[in-house]
Amino acid sequence: MKKKILIVEDDSLISTIFRMFLKELGYDLIGIVEDGKEAIRLCETMKPDIILMDVHLGGGLDGIQTTELIKTKFDIPVIFLSSDTEESTIQRVINIHSYGYLVKPIDKRELGISIELAFYKHQFDLDQKMREQRFRNFITDSPEAIIVINENGLIEYLNCLGLKLFKTAYIEDLMGLPLLSFVDDDYSAIFKERLENSSAMEKGISYTHLKLKTIHGELIDVGLTGAQIEFNGKKNLQLIVRDITREFAYRQLLAEKANIINNFVDGVVTFDLEGKVKSWNRACERIFGISEINTIGKAYSSLFISDKQKTFAEDILIPAEKKGKYKTNFILDIMGKKQEIKLVANLLRNEKGEETGVVCYIRDHSCS
Repeated sequence: MKKKILIVEDDSLISTIFRMFLKELGYDLIGIVEDGKEAIRLCETMKPDIILMDVHLGGGLDGIQTTELIKTKFDIPVIFLSSDTEESTIQRVINIHSYGYLVKPIDKRELGISIELAFYKHQFDLDQKMREQRFRNFITDSPEAIIVINENGLIEYLNCLGLKLFKTAYIEDLMGLPLLSFVDDDYSAIFKERLENSSAMEKGISYTHLKLKTIHGELIDVGLTGAQIEFNGKKNLQLIVRDITREFAYRQLLAEKANIINNFVDGVVTFDLEGKVKSWNRACERIFGISEINTIGKAYSSLFISDKQKTFAEDILIPAEKKGKYKTNFILDIMGKKQEIKLVANLLRNEKGEETGVVCYIRDHSCS
């Protein structure tokens, strides 16, 4: 299909020359107008593929002002035509991102090349805008908080969950600010290093734990990963950020509990319902002379060596189910030495009340 060309030129002789050139080059000339307002009206009805625009038009709008309006309303590529090479004129043309500037008198072959370049450059720009719009839609609808920062570490974009992370509803509160300014001082050095490595090596950021500050200064724990992307035509870093404040606090609580259990005088061992070891504290290591690493996953029968021993279900699980709290004594044969221990067993249940295992508290008589 022939590309449709509109000429906006108030010199009739030049218009005639262009008409002849375009016919010889195989383009479809859909009109020649002399002023900006008529050009805008024709764009609305004829939808040209390319506009050849004289810079200095008569009437209320010059060619650059007309192009600004056409770009906003119709996004049609414009090639400027002029004998004016003044720096101020050229700068005005540059500022509106035109698709070419031909200095009169204009060669036919040069005109054809400029039209083809402008058309395909505009198609590329449209594809880029479509990709960026799809990307914006994706991150807007993402179930994760997403922050896009540029190569200088400045915030370029956040989705709704990203704004929620920083406790604000207004993107203006964050746009253009360095993300590092929201990172707690104790974590800023490591995050700065990750950003610099990402930029230098053009790669993403592996999972990193940080403390971020909201716009009100409240600290939150986050886990983030990053990937290099192209955004607004430039290389940027997309960060997927998850608030792990509660999760991190829970992990710390579990670590504290584990530390407390590890320092019990009594041995503490947990079994799953099949009688395999799930946890083993330091007191158990002392009583049994077996390290935790060599115990996890081992069967009950390999640990409690007794003449009266039967199975895990008979010795521990069934009595604990019946009594709720089951107490008994065992005679262990540890490295050829008989040793009596006291054992108290309780069932473990999850939040639904379902049985998940058994916890046993063990004390040898030497600690009584």
